[in-house]
Amino acid sequence: MPFFPADSISAALETGVRKSPSPRAKPPFLTRRSAAADVGRTPHEEIYAENKLSLVRYDSLTDWTRDIPVVLVSAIINRPYILDLQPDRSVVRRFLERGFEVYLVDWGSPSELDSSLGIDDYVGRYLSRCVDEVIGRVGCDSIHLFGYCTGGTLSAIFAALSPRRVHTLGLLAPVLNFDADKGTFPLWEREESYSPKRVADVYRNAPGTLLTFEFSLIAPFEYHLGRYLRLFDRLDDEAYVDHVMRRLRWGFDSVDVPGRLYRQFLVDLYRENKLQTGRLTVEGKNVDVDAIDMPIVNVIGSADQFIPPEASLPFLDTTASEDIQVIEFPTDHVGLSVGRASHEDLWPRVCEWFEGHS
Repeated sequence: MPFFPADSISAALETGVRKSPSPRAKPPFLTRRSAAADVGRTPHEEIYAENKLSLVRYDSLTDWTRDIPVVLVSAIINRPYILDLQPDRSVVRRFLERGFEVYLVDWGSPSELDSSLGIDDYVGRYLSRCVDEVIGRVGCDSIHLFGYCTGGTLSAIFAALSPRRVHTLGLLAPVLNFDADKGTFPLWEREESYSPKRVADVYRNAPGTLLTFEFSLIAPFEYHLGRYLRLFDRLDDEAYVDHVMRRLRWGFDSVDVPGRLYRQFLVDLYRENKLQTGRLTVEGKNVDVDAIDMPIVNVIGSADQFIPPEASLPFLDTTASEDIQVIEFPTDHVGLSVGRASHEDLWPRVCEWFEGHS
């Protein structure tokens, strides 16, 4: 049985309490400083918007651009600026520096009016229209699609449904095979200990603060005490403190997940593993993983505490791609995007892979 506050959350749900539980409070000065941390500084413009969704294009850093653009697909829970946290640790800038035209899909913050949105909407409508917008703007036939975390899940689904519009499929810490027993997977696997339907019925949308609290239970000492002890030990290191403040801002800056999408992820994907087993349908169409025949790069962290390698590696074997590259790096989930070592060693290798497939 996983360590999970099922009783307290269930009690709140049973009584109809609509105020979502909050993560453990930070010291006031950390709250103020992390909230003011400067993030997402790479210049960009919004080129398409629909409901809460925003598609942005980043300004080029070179006087030339490659023919095939990179479309980054953010996760559905946290803000996308983890991919552009600060100039020297920005996934966005690593691609821009190599001459790629870079776009990013930001799902935004859904309101209660969006509680009925599901995978059909996120993939069949939002992501499809964003890809069409980029293709039409650039004048290409297909794009490099690169999904982060649950954005990788949605990207893989899109690639299976629209393979001709995807030149390559990039996956960063993706969650694809849900038959795993590490990371986040034990949190929600049993209906008797956690009911996604009950969460959606009470809150309409799954509260981001609730999800943040649940994730912290994977390593409670680290998330509620350990990282602050390390910070207090290095308060005289201004660069370190600024970086930690940015990471803390992102970690607590979660967004709600539409109720229907939340139920689909936890029931259809987590518990029934329909994507991996070929039983998922989107807009009445079967998501045939065998249709994914384009080159794939899967970037994973060997110490990922949330999405372990086994959450994606078996999925790759079910695709029809004959060009698959797995790049495993010794870091955790967040470190993949913002770790110093990642930007010195990992991201040059990832960009080189995309250069070789452009």
